[in-house]
Amino acid sequence: MALSKWALADSQYNETCAHPEVLFYGVYPGYLCEPCWSIAMSSIYYLLLAAVISQSKAFEFYAYFIGEDLPVTRNVSYFDDIFSAGVTEVIFVGFSLSADTTITRTFSNENELLLARQAADTHGARVSFVLQSIPFINDGPAAFSKFYASANDMVEKYKFDGINFDWEFPRNVDEWNKYRDLMKGTKENVKKNGRNVNVSVAIGNSYALYKSVGLCGVVDKCLWMGYDNRGDPRGHSNIYWVKNMVNEWKNVQGLPPAKFALGVPLYGENGAGTQINYFQLVEMGADPKGNGSFKGYFFDSQPILQEKIDLCNNESLGGLMAWQLGSDLSPEDTRSLIYGIKQKLKPGP
Repeated sequence: MALSKWALADSQYNETCAHPEVLFYGVYPGYLCEPCWSIAMSSIYYLLLAAVISQSKAFEFYAYFIGEDLPVTRNVSYFDDIFSAGVTEVIFVGFSLSADTTITRTFSNENELLLARQAADTHGARVSFVLQSIPFINDGPAAFSKFYASANDMVEKYKFDGINFDWEFPRNVDEWNKYRDLMKGTKENVKKNGRNVNVSVAIGNSYALYKSVGLCGVVDKCLWMGYDNRGDPRGHSNIYWVKNMVNEWKNVQGLPPAKFALGVPLYGENGAGTQINYFQLVEMGADPKGNGSFKGYFFDSQPILQEKIDLCNNESLGGLMAWQLGSDLSPEDTRSLIYGIKQKLKPGP
């Protein structure tokens, strides 16, 4: 776009312009004639626009999806609405991994994958799947190689763009190191159309451990589960705790903020740890634009989610993650949490 502007400027003003350095070098002398001033301002505009576009592309929004939780009567444009709201990767929950490294789809509606794939292609977005256990973690390199082959088969079958790892309970540092090596090998050996797949990992609060084993250095993004603060009287995902944990990541441990995606809940939870879907809270009378507290349950209301997006931007974090889409209202519903997120990420109707 900028190049065509320069070419247009050259053809219009090259013979008469007294300041050709404006056209060719972007050097602005103290005085500019009117044509040069117009060209200079246009070039600055395009440079700023390019910077904004680049920044927006860097902000990732991962969202987990459990197909079985959603009503079969939902809008056929569901995934299109999800990606239109700013989601950059939908992570399908519903795949198991056996001790012999076989990956199996465990949810019934295969058509969900097709619909998500079509919508993702339209929006330039991604579709991935999550693995929540690694039963062969101590079986050595041969098992890892078999896993890469199984993963490649699954990527080829469903045209996935990535794999998310959500194994939360390695038993010791040795298993953490092997877990890291498995993800590193996945990034290097699993490909879609010749390109390495996107690899992400769900993480908790053990930042010092992740730093010591280099966990986040081998993946594209670490998705922090910013909703597991059970027992806090301010709520399981309260903004004060979230800000403290972001500070711990950046300033105490010195880990790269661009690798960190802040996880938010699309559900409510009470002090006893009982969870409830957000859409149920709304049905009971909860205010989508309220303070995030209703009948003993805490939840991230639309304003709270928007404040967390501001935090992500202000701290130069890598993006957002949401668990999980089936707990929310339909994305086109103006009361939904995804709609509230959209108003911050992609303002408009």
